[in-house]
Formats: sequence, C-alpha cells, structure tokens
Amino acid sequence: MPNQPALFNSFILIKFILWIAVIVISTILLRRRKVTLKVRLAFLIGGTLLFGFAFGFITRQGVNPNPVFSLRNLLTSTLVHQQFIFPIVIMLVILLLMVWLSNKSICGWGCELGLLQDLFHRVPLPKWKPPFWLSNTVRIIAFTALIAGLVVAGLDWIKIIDPFKFFQLNFTLWIGLFVSALLIASLFVYRPWCQFLCPFGLIGWIVEQVSLLRPRINWEACKKCELCVKACPTQAMSDFYNGKKIHADCFACGSCIAACPQEDALGWRMKSQ
Repeated sequence: MPNQPALFNSFILIKFILWIAVIVISTILLRRRKVTLKVRLAFLIGGTLLFGFAFGFITRQGVNPNPVFSLRNLLTSTLVHQQFIFPIVIMLVILLLMVWLSNKSICGWGCELGLLQDLFHRVPLPKWKPPFWLSNTVRIIAFTALIAGLVVAGLDWIKIIDPFKFFQLNFTLWIGLFVSALLIASLFVYRPWCQFLCPFGLIGWIVEQVSLLRPRINWEACKKCELCVKACPTQAMSDFYNGKKIHADCFACGSCIAACPQEDALGWRMKSQ
C-alpha cells in the first residue's frame, strides 16, 4: 500500500498549487474587469466541488487543508503541545501572503466553506449587511475564546462544530446541526462564518488593511452613483468610498467593479496606479 502520510502531503501540496493558480487567475480577471456574475458563479460552483467535495472525498480519513485549519493547527501545536512546527508556519505564511497580495482572494476564491456560503447567499431573499463593529466584535470574542480554551484546557471549540468536516461527509450531529444553521444564515447574511467566527478571517482582515491590490477609486472618473457600495455584500466598499483608513472585510468578489458603469472609475489596483 502507498505511504499514507506521504500521500496526504502530496494532496496538500496539490491543493496549495491549485489555490495559487486560482488566486492568480482571479486577480487577473479582477484587474481586467472580467468578473461578471456568470464568471463568478462558475468559480463558486467549481471551487466548491473541487476544493470542497473532491478533496474532501480524497482526504476523507485525513486532512483536507483549509485556511482555518492552518491557523488552528499552529495555535494548538504552539499553545498546547509547546511545539513549533515549521511546515505549518510556512503554510500559514503563504496563505497570508495571498491576502497581502490580493486582498483576501484566498477567502473569496479558494476557501471551500466561503464559496459554499457565497453560493447560498445568491438565493433571491431579503439580505442583511451586519454592521462591521458587530461582526468583528463577535469574531474577536470567538478568537479570544479559542486562545483561552487552548491555553487553559487544551480545548479547541471549533473542532466541536468544525464546518469544514461537512465536505468530507465525516461529521458528528453537532457539526451537522451547525452547518445547517450556517447555510440557512447564509441565505440572508453574506458569509456569516467568515464575518462572525472565522479566526483566519480575523487575522486576514488585519493583513488586508495593507494589501497591495484592492478596489481603488479614481475620483476624477467617478460619477458618485454609489452603485459599487450597493453591490458590495459587506461594508467594505462603503469604507473604501468614504476613505476610511480601516475597512471591513473585502472578499475580492468583484461585485463592486462589475456594478461600476464607468470603466476607469473603479479597479482592482495598487495605490500608485
């Protein structure tokens, strides 16, 4: 039989390579203003099937890597086992580099749970954009609870309701109930896991404040119609539009750029462009 650890390590490497490829492709599409609703939908469906269920089936008895697991693994190994595992650090650094380069594109285009929530949010039902102070406060409390649980009792609360296990079809009753509630919430709130609970989302949000590529407005061409603000599923575009130094989570979905009727008014650009 093939060596199982080596086999799983190969799948982890393959997934990282595919992630990088998707981030490069999505960034090019965003830069060229080619992220239409149909293109975005195709990536959401394809990414959910590939990164979620395909890799989940292949790694059913092992680890299907995801951004959250990389951070949880690092925290557990460091805080509970007092071990500094270099490969885990490298994985997390690579993921955060993706955030820094193209503003949370890894979350918006590569994370299977994020993609699935995004799909559910497209069902035409009333939507609610939670205030960023509320979602981020809850997320900070959740992250603090994760750290405290690991330090005090070696307890990882996310493991109890880990929604990523859904893609491996290998989950408990609690996970099944949580995923069901999460997907129902996704019908009304954009990526509730990402905005309210995700520990990687919190760290990624800090990094994205200094990201190279993000939505940037050319005020000379902007007609101030605010269609971009209305199209954004979070509060991020409102923050960009109002020039706030700290902005809400931007998941690089491209909705703002697709909604802008002026070709030069809004783009996925670096600050100097």
